[in-house]
Amino acid sequence: MYAHRTSDSQPLLHSALVVTASEGHARVDRLSLKNARIPFSRAVPGARSALEHLRKHGADVIFIDDVLCDGTGWNFMRTLKADPRFSSIPVVMIGRSVSRERVLEAIGLGCVGYMLRPYTLDTFFKHLGLARKVGACLRSELGNVAACSALIEEGQAEEAVEVLEKALEAPDEARHHYERGLHLLEREEYSQAVAAFTTAARLSELMYEAHLGLARCWQALGDEVRYRKAMTRAADICARTKRFEHYKKEFVSILQNDRSGFNPFLSLGMRLAREMDWDGAVMALSNALRLDPDSAKAHLELAKAYHFKREPALAAKAVTQALRLDAHEEEAQDLYQRWTGKAWGEREVVRVLEDKPSGPIIPDAIPTMLNAVLYVAGVVTEGLHKMRRNYAA
Repeated sequence: MYAHRTSDSQPLLHSALVVTASEGHARVDRLSLKNARIPFSRAVPGARSALEHLRKHGADVIFIDDVLCDGTGWNFMRTLKADPRFSSIPVVMIGRSVSRERVLEAIGLGCVGYMLRPYTLDTFFKHLGLARKVGACLRSELGNVAACSALIEEGQAEEAVEVLEKALEAPDEARHHYERGLHLLEREEYSQAVAAFTTAARLSELMYEAHLGLARCWQALGDEVRYRKAMTRAADICARTKRFEHYKKEFVSILQNDRSGFNPFLSLGMRLAREMDWDGAVMALSNALRLDPDSAKAHLELAKAYHFKREPALAAKAVTQALRLDAHEEEAQDLYQRWTGKAWGEREVVRVLEDKPSGPIIPDAIPTMLNAVLYVAGVVTEGLHKMRRNYAA
């Protein structure tokens, strides 16, 4: 049953830790790791012994059972992610029952996957492959950045600046991959979502380390202004990464509590707006409109977010679109009047029709329209003549 296999000709994982209260599960998991040619593996029964092992020996990947001798695997996972020493180690959760909510909880906690017992070798290698990717994602990109530390120590800060600025030339696409991960989660494509979040984390970490390295360079070169600028940028990226993690947890919570048939990005945007995170709200609501461009509610919420971001032109544009989709929305009418100084009514409707013609004008209708216009003009002219005659008399 267990033929020697590996999912990578050059494995990047060398040690593994299995945490389970079951000796039988520990034997199966370690045999699977042996087939994956992971040189070193250890099994422990609970969270306390696992933490002791990690402090002494570390691990490249951790497999956690849902039942431990001193608690649950879920609580142990939360402990790991709260400890900066172990939070970056890829973790695979293993349970005896599977549900959409459990898979979402695992991803929300930062696991690279969730397996159901009994699993097949194909399933095991699939999740081990994800762990390899997470473990290796920063190594190649951060190699040159890390090497700059040595250059700075050797007094070659100018050479280090050149390397770091080159690393920062690539566009910062972390947000793009993060948003893609949310869309994949919404479509229940969990493995691809993990890969997208991993890429986002890799890019954020690379940008953070590069700006931090630049700060050290400018400090060594005595350029206080550039030093402060680089430090500020590094802090901004660090804060953004933390916000992304918060958004992911909120999104997972929404998906767990609500069923299909709704727009989870709209719910996320409204949650973030309540927290007064206007940048996050704009991001989420813009994605909500990608899913449902005709949602008057999403346009209205986006208008309010833009308003609080002090972007009046975008706020007016969004509330106008909300009213085009639902002219009877009272809150949108009130905001439109407050922001533009005009009531949403006939003039606005005429302008909307001009902007979005419903179709070509039928040629046969033109004479009728002209007759109507001439008739109205004749009535007005006759009324003016009568008024003048009466006044003269």
